[in-house]
Amino acid sequence: MEELHPSQRRKFTGRTCNIHPDPGTSYAIGVALRRAEKALAGGFLISPTEAMALALHEAREKDTLFSLARKIAFETGGNQEDILCRLGERFPDYA
Repeated sequence: MEELHPSQRRKFTGRTCNIHPDPGTSYAIGVALRRAEKALAGGFLISPTEAMALALHEAREKDTLFSLARKIAFETGGNQEDILCRLGERFPDYA
């Protein structure tokens, strides 16, 4: 794999997102970003660390970027990894 310029590297993975996702995944990314914005505004978006700390209590009612990506990929047929990558770009504090 070619080495990326530091400005191109993902903060939490060290990778960049696919810049040419298939049409279904592009649609799914839009859905995921809107749902993450809504969850964040409503106080229902938590980081993976918070999810682990809350484990089986109130965390069941909240989402992580991974859980959103998984749900939306299942609903739309989009690529979960691409969706999660874009969510991580938009919401780095929750990645």
